[in-house]
Amino acid sequence: MTPVNPEILAALTSGIQSEVASYVFYREASQKKEAGEIRKILEELALEEKQHFQVLERQYDSLVRSEMWISTADILKQDGLPEISEEMSQTHQKLIDEVAKADSLHVILDIAYRLEEEARDLFTSAIDIVESEEGKKVFQRLAAFEEGHMRKIEELKKKYS
Repeated sequence: MTPVNPEILAALTSGIQSEVASYVFYREASQKKEAGEIRKILEELALEEKQHFQVLERQYDSLVRSEMWISTADILKQDGLPEISEEMSQTHQKLIDEVAKADSLHVILDIAYRLEEEARDLFTSAIDIVESEEGKKVFQRLAAFEEGHMRKIEELKKKYS
């Protein structure tokens, strides 16, 4: 077997950190009184970010153990998916502080859009460093999910501004 390109593992690690940050953000933002009418949407986005985290964690584990990509569908069927621990959440204290200072729904949505855009850009750039078609598909799907979140946030910004 050929060792996995360290750039791919670095991209997966960055993706994991990005998804945890987004999960923490959405969870914290949904608790704010300013979230009001969109609380349920923020909670749904948090759950989707958690799923993305689980996909990336399992991909990383599979590449390190067997140097093979696995499909997202197969990952989500597996038992014992990794959880986002309190310790992982605390590494994003700066983001939690930023959410705490958010004094309007508009500010919350601006932060959300920024996080989704950063994640999309991260996954899009990772497509170029992956040689396998399965790996490219994984990053393309993740980038598409983030673009979907960006569209959803844009709609919310229009509706609530």
